[in-house]
Amino acid sequence: MREIFYRCKVCGNIVAMIKTGGGTLTCCGQEMEKLVANTVDASKEKHVPAVTVDNGKIKVEVGSVLHPMLPEHYIEWIALVADDKIEIKYLKPGMEPKAEFECNLSSDVEKVTYTEGDDEVPNCEGQPCNFVYTEKKARNISIYEYCNLHGLWKTEI
Repeated sequence: MREIFYRCKVCGNIVAMIKTGGGTLTCCGQEMEKLVANTVDASKEKHVPAVTVDNGKIKVEVGSVLHPMLPEHYIEWIALVADDKIEIKYLKPGMEPKAEFECNLSSDVEKVTYTEGDDEVPNCEGQPCNFVYTEKKARNISIYEYCNLHGLWKTEI
């Protein structure tokens, strides 16, 4: 999967690329740095996201031993990136370095809601309607986390 996070070397802004259009991302008058995620933890602190999947939920803990969450050293955010989805959970010092995401990992259709024509679910014109919602199975799933001192880390599911 392509790297999608960029950081400004001057102010520290971080952006996620949601569509590539061919231009150059700039901030503070200069080109932003593409963040390349680490995947192997060679430091004392554990940074690689540890992932468990349980009944359609992806549970993430940062590190096999939980990462510190001190004002001077903490996980700023954890993100799930799949084919057509990006979801970010923001963290602060004092919180646990954990996040939970819902994602369809098992079948081609996760949710289907059907209402009869006479039910009380209106459409955009205020009339009763039938509604069907489907969600495709997620593929190419990566979990990213960003440490304020040690940068971007990821694991793939």
